Amino acid sequence: MPTELTEQGVNHLAMAVGESTQGTAFTRILALKSSPGWMVADGSVAEWRFDGVTEREGIVYLIGPFMSGITMETVLAMPLATAMPFVGRLASALHALDRAEIPWFPLEAGAVLFAQTGGVLFLPPRICAEIRDIRPFASHRDTFESLNHPDLSGEALASFSVASVLYRLVTGRFAFTGSDAEEIHERARKLDVTPPAQITPALLPEVSALIMDGLGRGRRGTVALAEWETALASWGGRDLFRVLSTEEREKIERAGTAHAEGSAKSFRRRVFWEKNWKLVLVIAVVVAAVGAIGGSIVRNVTAPRITRGFSPDKVVTTFYLGMNSLDHSAMEACVVNKAGQGEVNEATTLFVTSRVTMGYEGKSNVVSAGEWDAQGRPALVSPATLYGVTKLALTQEQPAPAPVFLVKYEKWNPAQPPDTDKAPSLDSVTQSEGHQVMDRVWMKQDKGDWVIYKIDRLQFDPLQGPITTAAPSGATILGQHAAP
Repeated sequence: MPTELTEQGVNHLAMAVGESTQGTAFTRILALKSSPGWMVADGSVAEWRFDGVTEREGIVYLIGPFMSGITMETVLAMPLATAMPFVGRLASALHALDRAEIPWFPLEAGAVLFAQTGGVLFLPPRICAEIRDIRPFASHRDTFESLNHPDLSGEALASFSVASVLYRLVTGRFAFTGSDAEEIHERARKLDVTPPAQITPALLPEVSALIMDGLGRGRRGTVALAEWETALASWGGRDLFRVLSTEEREKIERAGTAHAEGSAKSFRRRVFWEKNWKLVLVIAVVVAAVGAIGGSIVRNVTAPRITRGFSPDKVVTTFYLGMNSLDHSAMEACVVNKAGQGEVNEATTLFVTSRVTMGYEGKSNVVSAGEWDAQGRPALVSPATLYGVTKLALTQEQPAPAPVFLVKYEKWNPAQPPDTDKAPSLDSVTQSEGHQVMDRVWMKQDKGDWVIYKIDRLQFDPLQGPITTAAPSGATILGQHAAP
């Protein structure tokens, strides 16, 4: 974070580099002393540079022209009404950088200074990046990692940062955070974020929706900086909250809590399967080697897709109902670009482990959710556990040549193990849990076949439950989930 230092009676804007004993990292930062930052004022952009170095009590500082103001880090701690004008200035400044064709860079809240005179200063990004590299993660978790998406660039990254700032101001929390950078990055990629209006119920729905769009959780790809600039200018003079009754507020808060719990479970489960994917491959290789499942794990990539000639809606149906039969090969044939990879990995893992169980016990413990539903949803006998989809319903939102479907269904899984670093054992799983899910599915043609290339998770709400399986034969049934 920049600070003020006085050197020979002259005030300077200063940034601490670190202790002079930090060796090569310190030398590398000083070599970038002339790397530019940018000052945006009245729509114009000018380069800004540190012009000197000084040392105080063993700490080396880069110093440059003094400027009085507050940082974005300070703004993030302000009440929403007080902070909104600064966010508007940020969006306008980013838009000005775009028009001036300044190379894009990730934002760091401690390196964005709102000048008292009205301009916005972006301290040199290359220098800030080097300083972050030698500082502990905790020092920039909330000022950098939670504001940037690891896979975005350009205007989409800037829009994501604006949306992340607004999410923090509106809800009092960041949309994505974690104990380390990798966890935050994974959440930014995969977490089904709870909409701001479900955390702060009185928030206007249009404000919540635009923030979700900026985070990449809406239907469109991103929010243009020009749109952020216009929206923030209009919001600045308005009350962004509506009047709700106590009953309405509590209902929305309950929905938000359920959504957050469900999305957290979904995220943990997805990460769990991905962490154990190598283990599954090892199991698959071993089983294939003894001929138990032969070549069913490794499909022939040169063969035509088994979905050849399928209509778009049949491809979507095949993908989701493939979970009921653990037909991971059919599911893989329906997707490209890693769409639905978490579901494919789940089905493959359960296919392999269920075959191993069958080899030892003569039967699988995985019960098809479709068959269970068709039988009237009977109580399960331990260690049986549910997996698959029920009540699948498709609504076509957009026709060919770029079909889009809204898919609603119930998803049933083995309950998440308490220790997510431990591989699952079907013998130890005694519970199943269900969620009401809604996805938006995007399709295109690939080598003449309709395929799913993108799946957006719109809803993941817990169903009543979880299902508690019955005790072994002869014991008392502990519980049964009533059909919704």
